[in-house]
Parts: sequence; C-alpha cells; structure tokens
Amino acid sequence: MTDLTSVIDVSARGAEQFVELYYKLYDSQRSLLQRFYRDDSAILWNGNAFPGIAQYNEFLNSLANSSHDIQSFDCHPIPATMNSQGACGILVSVSGAVKYGDSPRKRLFSQAFMLIPDIEKSGTFYIQSENLR
Repeated sequence: MTDLTSVIDVSARGAEQFVELYYKLYDSQRSLLQRFYRDDSAILWNGNAFPGIAQYNEFLNSLANSSHDIQSFDCHPIPATMNSQGACGILVSVSGAVKYGDSPRKRLFSQAFMLIPDIEKSGTFYIQSENLR
C-alpha cells in the first residue's frame, strides 16, 4: 500500500505541472488541449455541456485569444481510484482571471478537473471531467 503522504506529494507536483501546461497551451496553442481529453470526457463550460471532445475543441478554437492569470489552485488525491501502479485520480481546482481578445476587462473564473490515470499511457493522466464557471 502506498503511503498517503507520498500520494499527496506526488499529486501536488502533478497538479502543479498540469495547471502550468494546461493554461500555457490554452493561451498559446489551444488546439493541443484535445490531447488531455478522451471521447467520453464530461465537459461543462459556463453551463454548456459538450457531448465530446470534437465539439469542445471546435468551440475552444472559436474563442478569441486569451491570457490567464492563475491566482490559486488546489488538488486532492482520490485514493479510491488508485490503479495497480499506485497512481490515483486527482481533483484539481483552479481560480484566477482571464482576458479574451482586445477586451481590457478580465473575468474571474473557477475551474475544476478530475484527472484520471491513463491506462493506455503509463505515467500520464487525462481529464475525465471538467467544469468551468
């Protein structure tokens, strides 16, 4: 059995790397975000549900350029989802401000991700569920 302190430490490092990469790609190479998802990922964006990654990717790419300012994030490992390699799901909560296009106005946002270990690619995770408000 894996030590819970180790699970928390690994989850925190993984969440930090995920947040950094996700928002960097969102602001600079949005089309690459689809690699984080699976066809059955549950996506809710500001109250709008997307039935699959193809439609979500199309929607994201229709948005104006963005600039995110991450103010905080937190993560919680979900030990009940632990796989045979000792990796478990991670709930990641992010808050900050985002600016789209030439608008001088930044909008506050909060976003939650449920990251699940990818059994096809050992050592990686995918977004099983996402909710942005």
